[in-house]
Amino acid sequence: MEAFQVSPIPMHLREPLRAALRGQTAAWPSLSEDEVRTLVDHGLAPLVYAAQPLEPLRNAAIHAAALEPLRAADLREVLAALAARGIGVLILKGTALAYDVYAAPELRPRGDVDLLVPREQAEAAIELFRDLGFTSRLTSGDEHNVRQVTLRRGGHEYDLHWDIANSPLFASVLSFEQLHAIPLPRLGEHARGLSHPDALLLACIHRVAHHHDLERLIWLVDIALLRARMSRDEHARFWRQAADARVVGICIRSIELAAEWSGGLQPAVEEFLTREELTRHEPSRAFLDPGLRYGDVMLANLRALPWPARLQRLWQLAFPPPAYMRQTFGSGALPWLYAKRGARGVKRLFRRMV
Repeated sequence: MEAFQVSPIPMHLREPLRAALRGQTAAWPSLSEDEVRTLVDHGLAPLVYAAQPLEPLRNAAIHAAALEPLRAADLREVLAALAARGIGVLILKGTALAYDVYAAPELRPRGDVDLLVPREQAEAAIELFRDLGFTSRLTSGDEHNVRQVTLRRGGHEYDLHWDIANSPLFASVLSFEQLHAIPLPRLGEHARGLSHPDALLLACIHRVAHHHDLERLIWLVDIALLRARMSRDEHARFWRQAADARVVGICIRSIELAAEWSGGLQPAVEEFLTREELTRHEPSRAFLDPGLRYGDVMLANLRALPWPARLQRLWQLAFPPPAYMRQTFGSGALPWLYAKRGARGVKRLFRRMV
């Protein structure tokens, strides 16, 4: 749930990087330490190294390859334990795609494993993780905008979700029951991910809903690889889901960005949706505004909730549990800690998201 920040790709690296992402070779300039760090932050170092073994990226590629078997073994244990207790689970985002659309899973770096469980089984799943030795931090109690918990054991971290997005505006776009699951045999018998249309819809939503249109390139590679694997019927289903959920604008934006780097814009959205569906008002398009402020996001999310839930969320924002307040702000009288949080929150409302 931490905000991502990445530096833009330097202009002189853009053409060789586009070539690498399209499976082509190109002349690369010498990479500085800052440029290597930028490629690592964008999640591209192993992928670029596989396409063209540049020495400065070697350590990042080796690290990814060495870490992958350890992460996979831990995940298989968790999936088997969830299955033994009858808890349904789907693997989301980076890990699912690593074992589905990438040639090798180590080519898709990620910091954690995202899992989705039915909302009614979330508490049972959290209890199981704790039985396995995982720990979690307290949350703010903002149940309408925190729909996941982060669990850690050793060097392994899982984000356990019970909705596909934290934001109320996007949380109901796809429910667990609506998702189409596919097996991930490279991960084992209990591993299931999302069908390609569902995974593409989530990939387009995630980079906007959680990261406010941040142009982190590995997320765009995900989108390009998914689209390349989809049949025409799957593209049609994807765009129908996007139109029904009123997220066409952010999907177009994500797909066009992905095509700039990896190619593959066809088939075009106009082949599947009407002019009215392409141009109608969608509240989600507000998240594409480069001047978006935290207050704008809060207002958009409040409007997506019914009135009782709006009031509940405002109360939970103002008065998180005392244990969370002390964990976050340290010792002190609770009224003072709440006042400090309130002042910080009001100031934050006027800050831009990026």
